[in-house]
Amino acid sequence: MDNPPLPPEPPPPPPAPASARRAVAAALDRIAIAGRPELWATLRADEDVLVDAKAVDDHGGLPLAGLLAAVEDGIPPTADPVRRLAEAGAVVLGTAHGGADAAELVTLGLIDLALTTQSPRRPDVVCLTPTAGLLPAAGAVVAGTLADGCRALTALTDPGAWPADVRLAAGERPRLTVSTKHRTTLRHAVGELLVAGAEVTTMDTATSMVPLGQRTETSDGPEVSAHGVRFRGRPFDDQVLIDLAALLTGEQLKNPYPATGTALVVFGAHLRGQPRNAELRDLGARFTGEVRTAPRYRMLALDGQAGVHPGDDGAALRGERWLLAPGSLARFRAALPPPMTLGPVELDDGETATALLSHPAPGPDITEFGDWRAYLRHRTANRPGLG
Repeated sequence: MDNPPLPPEPPPPPPAPASARRAVAAALDRIAIAGRPELWATLRADEDVLVDAKAVDDHGGLPLAGLLAAVEDGIPPTADPVRRLAEAGAVVLGTAHGGADAAELVTLGLIDLALTTQSPRRPDVVCLTPTAGLLPAAGAVVAGTLADGCRALTALTDPGAWPADVRLAAGERPRLTVSTKHRTTLRHAVGELLVAGAEVTTMDTATSMVPLGQRTETSDGPEVSAHGVRFRGRPFDDQVLIDLAALLTGEQLKNPYPATGTALVVFGAHLRGQPRNAELRDLGARFTGEVRTAPRYRMLALDGQAGVHPGDDGAALRGERWLLAPGSLARFRAALPPPMTLGPVELDDGETATALLSHPAPGPDITEFGDWRAYLRHRTANRPGLG
């Protein structure tokens, strides 16, 4: 007699939330073992930082909970970025003498990030210097990873400081330039970027890259350094540079630094690899994943577009979610040809998002495919003369 099948394995428990108290206690041990007091201008009392950590844990859900920070000694403790850092849940352990010392603290693993007035020229940390004015008093964030640096900048930056049409992604084939004299020095980095799909030229394009330690003209635009390379760009192209740096570090960044995006779900010709996807990329939209709708929508084929609308006997449809800045979404809406429109769509997890839909219009019903690409594959396979 066959044995009955075993019950399925239960899903793994969710990860425990980061504990600021545990992080602080471990950091205090590391600081004692490291024995580098010369790096600190001031080091707060253990009792004080543990009290702050307990307050973070008691609050719950703070965006920087579990991260430990230091502040360069020249930044006033009452400065807005310092206040925001604590309010977002980071525990400030003390102050560092300068940017180089702050970077050394990060490298030693004594802190996760630091606020500095100037970018330290070190290849073993990442440094994010945002567009002038976004981080008053403190000029840059030094961190061990781009993800931690982006989290910090998002918490420190007023969302209203961004232009309405700020770019949220570098795009599929970002363009950057490197001078002839630096191309040999940056040979490895250039190779990595080319493999990742970037277009690297010696012409004056939107973004430039130089080796760390090389002087460049001052600019109000952002700078991001990682793996010995400094990326420089136009004002408010911060996320463009962060994406380029991520190609070198291999990090997968979940959310863009400008926390101003609005989600847009698309189904047809605007999907990745489809003819009108360039319209989203030209607007600086950021792909954030695939989605499925609730099972109550129908799809029509409308002159190369997917016409999606609620309907009786509907089905779950596959689509993609993109993030656009508010001004970019308004431009996208204004350029839509009839019968296309924007409206709410319910996803299979119960969330409601803005989607590219259509008003009622004549066209073949292709709901049965559940996916625009599946419909295109069917149409190609059944084209007369094939087979």
